[in-house]
Amino acid sequence: MRTVTVERMQNSLTTHLLGAIVAVARGRASHCASPEVKTQCDRPCGRQKLSAQETYKFDGQKSRDISRDIMAVEPVVAQPVMAELPSETAPGTEPGNPLQIRNMEAEDIEFVSRMLVDAFSDKFEHAVGKNRMEGAVQQTVASLGRSQDVWHRYRVAVYEGRPAGAMAIKFHGDSAMGDFSCGEACSFLGCGTCGLICMGAALENDNIPVGQCYLDHIGVDASFRGKGIGKVMLDRADYEARQHGCTAIFLWVKKGNRAVHLYERQGYVITHTFGGWFKRCATGSRDWHNMEKQL
Repeated sequence: MRTVTVERMQNSLTTHLLGAIVAVARGRASHCASPEVKTQCDRPCGRQKLSAQETYKFDGQKSRDISRDIMAVEPVVAQPVMAELPSETAPGTEPGNPLQIRNMEAEDIEFVSRMLVDAFSDKFEHAVGKNRMEGAVQQTVASLGRSQDVWHRYRVAVYEGRPAGAMAIKFHGDSAMGDFSCGEACSFLGCGTCGLICMGAALENDNIPVGQCYLDHIGVDASFRGKGIGKVMLDRADYEARQHGCTAIFLWVKKGNRAVHLYERQGYVITHTFGGWFKRCATGSRDWHNMEKQL
């Protein structure tokens, strides 16, 4: 039996308490008695009996290390639990709404083609001639019908079960191209094919910045106008842009087009005006606005 010396036990109260906790965990609580009294382990624990001084040397050093670790740990502050926000519903998908917006399907090809020609009617007339407008529709039907690689861009608005509007959106990196046949176009448009090719080159936008969405075109059938379909389609374009991680959406519109006011009400602003002689020759309009909306 050995007596614990006071000299070897000059440590803080915290160290003694932590040493006792460690000793209890090891089944040797009797080794952590007060340093002023003698301590002896008489339990048949099956281990080598250690004096209090030896036990302290064994466990006390660890308790001092533990003490430093505990003091180094910063207190954990409980954080308020944030209420989970409801997920955003895609405009045009609400149950019971007579207006539904969905991806284009094969049965929509002719309707979408007519909406495309109608949305750019003044440009098509300039490019191919007014008497070839039906030929422009049929050429678009034939080309779009083969171009399944670009179908993912198109959305169709259906009102009470009938197609009512269409739009196309593009994102950065979307390099899919339509299947255009010059010979086929000539069979529908004759010499108007050259004008169609020039118009397509003037209006095609493949330079879409990262983090932005391009609204290529949008149109509502004349028999469904005044029902707010155009607004819901623009809201849907905003929604899809956000889902793709975009921070902005933009479009091109001819200067003087009354649709500018609709876009402004939706939050679009004119960032700059561009154009030139080629735009004028190919589309009949020299000046175009780039309108952008922050999401």
